[in-house]
Amino acid sequence: MEYINEKLNEFNENIKNKKVAIIGLGVSHRPLIEHLYNLGARITVFDNREQEKIDRDIWDKVQELNIKAYIGEGYLTNLKGFDFIFRS
Repeated sequence: MEYINEKLNEFNENIKNKKVAIIGLGVSHRPLIEHLYNLGARITVFDNREQEKIDRDIWDKVQELNIKAYIGEGYLTNLKGFDFIFRS
């Protein structure tokens, strides 16, 4: 018998077209960004570091997926109106 996680399925269906904020661009958030992007979420990322201090792989992924990013000083100024907020 296969276990089906109904709550996860519900989340995956409901995240589509939702505004999602991800605070912190650590390497652990790369899989989260890719997963939410693949589910159709409208992602914006926030990090207090300047671009050159952010891991190159994750920054390249943000750019590749054309995700809006607020970084550096004042990075949380635009953190409003989101349906979901993920932070580390």
